[in-house]
Amino acid sequence: MAKSLEFAALVYRDPSSDHGFFITSTLRGICEDLIVLTFVAPLSPDNRNETVSLLMAKNVADGIAAQSAFFKSMRPWQPVLQPPPQTSTDTEKRLRTLAKTLGWTGKQPWPTVWFMAKASSLAPLYSYIYAATSKWVHFSPHILLRMGWGGKSDDVGDETVWTFTTSNFAQYYAEFNQVYALMLLLQLVRGPATSIVPPDAASIIAALSSCLHSPLRWPEDVTFEEMNLKGPGSLQRILLRAAHDVGSAGPS
Repeated sequence: MAKSLEFAALVYRDPSSDHGFFITSTLRGICEDLIVLTFVAPLSPDNRNETVSLLMAKNVADGIAAQSAFFKSMRPWQPVLQPPPQTSTDTEKRLRTLAKTLGWTGKQPWPTVWFMAKASSLAPLYSYIYAATSKWVHFSPHILLRMGWGGKSDDVGDETVWTFTTSNFAQYYAEFNQVYALMLLLQLVRGPATSIVPPDAASIIAALSSCLHSPLRWPEDVTFEEMNLKGPGSLQRILLRAAHDVGSAGPS
């Protein structure tokens, strides 16, 4: 809850940062937090606590193993924590037992995020956030090349001078982070974090929801502009929203 709330507060600071590019990947972590916490919600409180403890123990064990190999390669003289002589499998066995009660029968002791997303009816959300933010943590020609701006739409060739910088998309990254940070925060407070949200926060949550849904356009993963295409204007977007609202209302 603190992580999601503080990130949303960060991206809504005025003036917005010119370096939003470098924090966009945080959205993926917040999205996965939401998915896992939603997935384990059906467990009893004791089993939820045990699950989190077991996952933490597994994270620490994996981290110690990885750092041992890294420092052995790069700085063998530096003392670091080392894996125990024999790794216990009790953690994985218990994780598998708990995961099985939630429908997981895969090879790994704990399900994939994709499985948890589908089981929690969050697959569309995860697919979109994963597709949009994984480019920040993996090699992506799409992300790297759209940093280059230059020339004119009708005059691009071998002589065009390009300027490559993440700040070319600064406004896009600022709005992208704002919209999806707030969306994930609202999903969290209305989902797995409901029990710790004070009742008198209802009006604040309603105001935040209104703020989220008021823009005519949420930032897309792939935009009309970067594809040098003319997108729908404000009037068309207003009409599309009105038609959707009328259709959603249903017959009176």
